[in-house]
Amino acid sequence: MKPVGRFGALSLNVYFWAFVAFLFAPLIVLVIFSMNNSMTPTLPLSGFTTKWFDQAFSNSELTGAVVRSAGIALTTSVFATALGVMASIGLMALRGRALALAVATLLLPLVVPYISLAVGLLILLQTLGAGPSLGAVVLGHAVITLPFAILVVLPRLRSLDPAMNEAALDLGASSLAAFRLITLPLIVPALVSSGIICFVTSFDEFAIASFLAPAGQPTYPIFLYASVRTPALLPDVIAIGAIVIVASLLLVVAAEGGRRWAERRLVGAGAALEIPVEEAAISVIAPG
Repeated sequence: MKPVGRFGALSLNVYFWAFVAFLFAPLIVLVIFSMNNSMTPTLPLSGFTTKWFDQAFSNSELTGAVVRSAGIALTTSVFATALGVMASIGLMALRGRALALAVATLLLPLVVPYISLAVGLLILLQTLGAGPSLGAVVLGHAVITLPFAILVVLPRLRSLDPAMNEAALDLGASSLAAFRLITLPLIVPALVSSGIICFVTSFDEFAIASFLAPAGQPTYPIFLYASVRTPALLPDVIAIGAIVIVASLLLVVAAEGGRRWAERRLVGAGAALEIPVEEAAISVIAPG
């Protein structure tokens, strides 16, 4: 393949920065208008103020919706990541058509419209005699975030040397102990990535939550959808939206830094050992 010429490189740079501008311009605009001294987000700006943030935090319904969504997203991320680990371990043991069928089944929520899935989940709950609840929202979000967890964790598991786990089993460790002492520390970066993806996906999800959330307990996306048509609530919504954007960026940056630190630590530990697999397993299982 011939190297990209000067014109091609310039075109790629222009495309990249145009894409970045298109992606982040709405976020920057939202942050700017959150400090605009006007009830309506219009130009020119009326002045600088932070009163909308104070007003937003005094709105118990708005802050309650944000906290509710954060709690649902945190629970979903932990639950879906744990299920993703178990599913990935099970997929590692399959081969051939069984593997293809299992993967297609587990990844099916990626191609099913969320609105159809929400209707199906609501009908299932009513058939079982249950109704909308925050627990049902968590279960619904776990269904749609599980494929993301598998797509992150499974490649990490496949990249590990199976000899480490086999050596631990040969030395008398149980399967659970071998997983806890050897496999789990090596997949921590993947678990962090999976948790972040599942958290963000659950926090932003609207269709399933709109069907399964109980009355009077809306999630943040539902409250946002209902509030944008109320002019008096628009400044509060913009202010909270700006905080959510900044917090999300800080979370991603911190998580990426932690993931890279964990990767460097694992690589450094492996390079420092430089011992046979059996001796490494002994050092982990029986350090004394």
